[in-house]
Amino acid sequence: HRFLLPNELEKMESLKLPEKKNNSQHVLDAFLFCCYTGLRFSDFKQLSNRNLIIIDGNSWLILNSLKTGSKLQIPLYLLFRGKALSIISHYNSIEELSKIGCNSDTNRILQMAGINKKITYHTARHTCATLLVHQGVPITTVQRILGHTSVRTTQIYSEVFAETLIKDLTLANEKSSLKNMEIVKRNRKKANNNTGKVPLAIE
Repeated sequence: HRFLLPNELEKMESLKLPEKKNNSQHVLDAFLFCCYTGLRFSDFKQLSNRNLIIIDGNSWLILNSLKTGSKLQIPLYLLFRGKALSIISHYNSIEELSKIGCNSDTNRILQMAGINKKITYHTARHTCATLLVHQGVPITTVQRILGHTSVRTTQIYSEVFAETLIKDLTLANEKSSLKNMEIVKRNRKKANNNTGKVPLAIE
């Protein structure tokens, strides 16, 4: 599964796009919204105002998944510090936000953000799940947010992140080892240069 790492998601969030040019901002907002909610693109496309429910003063998304028929109950005010709600606020309604075409423009926007990955809107769903697991949210809770019928499907995300974590840490260790080797070489060179010099007399 492809997903964005936390620093890559931050790049997407801080990306400044030409206002209303080629619909880029709308595409970016839709992608980020799916990152913050874990929605499939098909479920995102069917969103309407009736799916945005206020319960005890807090905003929830409640809908039935088109793919599985399972009921999704997503606490927008809690997930990722309510960032999905912030995106909705830039549109007249959630229906306006969800009215978007195919996801062919996402890769172009990623390139503008300096991210070298080929992704689709489904990558946003993977990103949501992986980052929630990374934050320590229980697998069963992530399962309910995503609407998986089996927890085994959700467990894949913890395994994927573990593999990525190992890969990244291994790379970091390799870089650290190379840096330490360079320091040792420099110190040896300095020591060799000082060899043979007459030490100053101490009175």
